[in-house]
Amino acid sequence: MKLILFLLAFVLSIYSNAQINRTIFDERTNQEILYGECNTDGFTQNEFGSWFNSEYERYNVADTFFNPQYSIPFDSIYVFLGTWCSDTKRELPRFCKIMEDEYFNKTKVRYFGFDGHKQNDVINSDEFNVQYLPTFVFYYKGKELGRIVETAQKSLEEDIMDLLMRVQEL
Repeated sequence: MKLILFLLAFVLSIYSNAQINRTIFDERTNQEILYGECNTDGFTQNEFGSWFNSEYERYNVADTFFNPQYSIPFDSIYVFLGTWCSDTKRELPRFCKIMEDEYFNKTKVRYFGFDGHKQNDVINSDEFNVQYLPTFVFYYKGKELGRIVETAQKSLEEDIMDLLMRVQEL
């Protein structure tokens, strides 16, 4: 019985991993895109790696904005993106580099790739009110705390810290 449960768990883990970083041809944008749930491995490989890696390497994280007196209270961050979108190509590598800073090492981030119609088969864009890409949605105690849509108002680092300051006031 233990062997059957182990094999079932193994097969399910392989199947679930196969669903991460799927690529499809998007007729609306006329190109291969990441579709559904993704992770940073998907961004750094294949045709996506050329734009992702160059912007990632070029970007310098402004960690002077990170205030050690604020703990990281985000439950999670959902990132809605389009690998075909120029704003995503600029902001996503920067965001990923920021999230790699030790200041954010306890923050769970989930990435969702959308097609040119801003849809995918994993998450409902209407339910999350996704109208523009990229959209970074920050959650605290299971509720949306705030979001960064397309471009940060000040900088990604400053806007993220502004959200953390809001939590301190709750």
